[in-house]
Amino acid sequence: MAQLPWDTPRPKADTYKDRPRQASASLYHTYRWARLSRAFRAEHPLCAECNRNGIIRAATCVDHITPWPICGEQGFFNRANLQPLCEDCNNRKGQRDKKRIEQWKKEHPGEG
Repeated sequence: MAQLPWDTPRPKADTYKDRPRQASASLYHTYRWARLSRAFRAEHPLCAECNRNGIIRAATCVDHITPWPICGEQGFFNRANLQPLCEDCNNRKGQRDKKRIEQWKKEHPGEG
């Protein structure tokens, strides 16, 4: 029996959820980070990026302004290097940060 067009399975959508994700750094899985992140979000409940654009949206993430591979462990826990972001803003900044980190690693081999 011939296969009909509606019998073929749909190809899976190419979304970021379908791709394997790199494991997060071990510092994100410490009690120190969990406590700091929770307290920071309680103190700063709104997304900083949305707020800069005149939008009021709840923050769901704590972001490192200078990506932690660049600022090191001291910057990782430094409150001055943190900002509250919503998931959308955090994802967009994460994509920008990847390029910044790669450039930094090229300029500082063996440091990151």
